[in-house]
Amino acid sequence: MCVLTTKGEETSSDAPTPDLIFTHGAGGTLNSEAIADFVEGFASSGLAILCFQGNMNLRSRVKMFKAVVESQEGQVSRKCVGGRSMGARAAILAAPAETSHYVLISYPLHTDKQVRDEILLELPESAKVIFVSGDRDSMCEIHRLDAVREKMRCRTWRVVVEGADHGMTVKPKAGTKPVGLKTGEVVAGWLQGDYLGDGREGKIVWDGEAERAEWSGWA
Repeated sequence: MCVLTTKGEETSSDAPTPDLIFTHGAGGTLNSEAIADFVEGFASSGLAILCFQGNMNLRSRVKMFKAVVESQEGQVSRKCVGGRSMGARAAILAAPAETSHYVLISYPLHTDKQVRDEILLELPESAKVIFVSGDRDSMCEIHRLDAVREKMRCRTWRVVVEGADHGMTVKPKAGTKPVGLKTGEVVAGWLQGDYLGDGREGKIVWDGEAERAEWSGWA
């Protein structure tokens, strides 16, 4: 199943010009809270995001990702792929050579014993990569991510979501949706070129007193 979402509407996958092709994590679906909120925030910028449903097997997801990319040949306005958690790994493995931008949400960088950095280190120098991770994400500790970023050949940007776990849930629960929306908005802004300054790192924070998610901007 593929769904293309643009500002204010959801359409079938044959609608034109997606700006980002994206997939969910291993245990989730397109209706998962983290995906739905990200997609809504991204589309609110006026960009279009094409999401597809897959299963829990990485090899199968990569095959499906390649098929979706091929089906959109000549219709994608930006060479951009991405995913959440296992879906982020699938996006890298499936990306065609001409891919310019990678959106990696809650990238599962490590287990207790293993660091999954090989495919990140193989990305070409021309690529641009944005990581969005919670500072309570046990599968992507920020200091370990920064160590990998230093070794990568391409340019990378990092958004830390304060208080968020691997599922992008924050406490109190009331902050989860606004924070999820903000992650989509920030990634859309990055795709539209707001990263052109020197800043490579930013933070999203839930302001409980004001009841809104705040974006620091790039620093």
